[in-house]
Amino acid sequence: MQGRYRTVDPQEESSMPDDFPLSEGTTLTTAVFGVPVGGLVQVWTDKPTVWRLVDVGGFSDAVGIGSVARTQIGPGRYREVCLFDDENGTVVLQERHFLEASDKGYQVGGRVFQAEPPSEVFGDPWEDLSAAVFHAAARAFDRGELIVVEPGGWDDSDGRYCLIGAFHDGAVDQIVLETSPVPAGSEVWPATDETAGQTISAPVSDDTLRGAGTLAIDAVHRWGLAPWDVTITYVVPPEAFTEQAAANAVPPADG
Repeated sequence: MQGRYRTVDPQEESSMPDDFPLSEGTTLTTAVFGVPVGGLVQVWTDKPTVWRLVDVGGFSDAVGIGSVARTQIGPGRYREVCLFDDENGTVVLQERHFLEASDKGYQVGGRVFQAEPPSEVFGDPWEDLSAAVFHAAARAFDRGELIVVEPGGWDDSDGRYCLIGAFHDGAVDQIVLETSPVPAGSEVWPATDETAGQTISAPVSDDTLRGAGTLAIDAVHRWGLAPWDVTITYVVPPEAFTEQAAANAVPPADG
């Protein structure tokens, strides 16, 4: 939940090992974060800030695979969260599941990363976003989830989104993309007469999943946002949809 804080107790710290990654007085705020791209990550506490990750590779490997703690932003809709100290750039990724529970409380695993004020952008952040969407979608499908690429933050969708899901349609598993608004002028999305949004589908394969990432990024590119302005929302269909909505979740393909 947004706005909850946790502080390292100096009395407790005296019994901690010398290499414990949190220093005395560290105050951690629950924050939603965006997709790490170009060496940067955007963090939303009560305001958005962009940071450069010291270990962007380690952070990228840890997120988007279903193991990081989440917050619910709507029925069946979840975003990954971290604990963040904007005074020193400490980012803590907590695991979703408890390691141990007892009458004294719960033990939760996690990893600590360091962030710094942003400087230059490394590589191609749009390519990083495409790769992140591909990997997040593949892992989400294994869990029976869908993903939605949309503007980041604590609020639910503002109407701009690109949903990627895997559905069983008759005898064939299909990857379905649904985006709004229509990516007008796109050279990779098929032409359509629709105005509010567009849906396309194709049989599931590694190639079509990678193509889905390309299509999603093409749609996002037209929203007037930087690639670090977006996040991935994970949708759990049994929670997000009624039984009837779930039964009708696969729309006909436009092409």
